[in-house]
Amino acid sequence: MARRYGTRPYFLAQFGKEAEATPGTVAAGTILWRGVFGGWKDERDRQTVQEDIGIQTAADRTNDTRLGVSVTVPATAMTFEQLPVLLESAVGKVTPVGATVYTRTYAYSLTDTPNAYQTYTIILGNKLVTTDIKAIPFCWPTEVTLAGKRGEAWTMAATFMGARAVTGTFAALVPAAVKDAIFSNTRLYVDASGGTIGTTEKPGVLMGAQIKIAPGIEFVPPGDGVLYPTIAKVGKPRISVTLTYEYEQESVGPVSFVAQQRAAYENNALQLVRLSCAGSGSRKVDFDLALRYDSVSEPQFEGETNSTVTFEGHCDYSAADALMFEAEVANLLATL
Repeated sequence: MARRYGTRPYFLAQFGKEAEATPGTVAAGTILWRGVFGGWKDERDRQTVQEDIGIQTAADRTNDTRLGVSVTVPATAMTFEQLPVLLESAVGKVTPVGATVYTRTYAYSLTDTPNAYQTYTIILGNKLVTTDIKAIPFCWPTEVTLAGKRGEAWTMAATFMGARAVTGTFAALVPAAVKDAIFSNTRLYVDASGGTIGTTEKPGVLMGAQIKIAPGIEFVPPGDGVLYPTIAKVGKPRISVTLTYEYEQESVGPVSFVAQQRAAYENNALQLVRLSCAGSGSRKVDFDLALRYDSVSEPQFEGETNSTVTFEGHCDYSAADALMFEAEVANLLATL
C-alpha cells in the first residue's frame, strides 16, 4: 500500500461563512486563505478525578469537561481582498457600497446596539492526509494584528477561537486574485480632535505602524447539554496602536514632528490619525483612529545613522468626532 506524506506544500485553510441565525453550524469553505498555514490546537479541559481506594496504583478517572479550539493565522502580506475576511469577524459585517470598485467601512458601534459579527467555520489540514482534515465551527478572532514597516508590505495576522473540531472536507476552490498593500504607499495624517480627519498630511516621518484589535467577544460557558459553547457575548473592544516616527526637525519654525507628538502625549491629547494606503485599480485601505498616546520611547537607532522614536497608544471613543476606530477598504470584489 502506498503511503502519502503530508508535506508542507499541501497544507491549506478555508473559511466558510456561517449563517447569522445559526452560528456554530458547520459551513462549507468558500474562501481559500492566501497566506501561511498556521494549524489548530485542541484547547479542551481534561480533569482527573483522584481517589483513595486502598492500593498504590489507583485507577484515576479522567473527564473532558469543556471543548474548545484555537486557530493561528500567522502574519502574511495584507491584501485588499482578504483583509475584510478578518474585519468582518473582528469589527462587524458590512454591506459594500459602489459598483466595479466596492467600499466596505468597518467601525465599532457607538451606541448600545452591538454590531453583527461574521462567524466562520475554518477548515484546516493537508490535501494528502484527508483523514485528518478538521472543520472548526463557530470561529471568531480574539486578536487581529495589522503591521507594517518601511521597505515591506503591510502584514495581517490573527488568533481565532472555535467551539470544537469535527471531521471536515475541503471545497474545490481556486485561489482568488489579490493585491498586496505596500507600506511605502501609506500616507500619515494627524489632526486635532474636533477637526476633519485626513486633512493634515505628515510626510517623511512614518517608519512603522502596528494596530492590534481585540474585539472583546467571548464564549458563554457551555450549559446547553453539550461540552462546546453555542453562544458568544460581545464585550468592550480595545485597539492598541504603535507608531514609529523618524527623529527629525524641519528648518522652518523650526518644527519637530516627534516633539509635537511628545507634547500631545504629555498633554494627554486625543488626536485624529489616518493611515491611508493606496493600491492599484482604486484599491485602498484607510485606518482612522481616535488616538491617545500611552508611552513614548527613547530615541532608537537603526543601522549606522538612522534614529527613530516609537509612540504606543490606544483608541478612545470621541463623541466630538463620532469615532473610535474605523477601517475603510476598497477593492474590486462585490462578494468576499
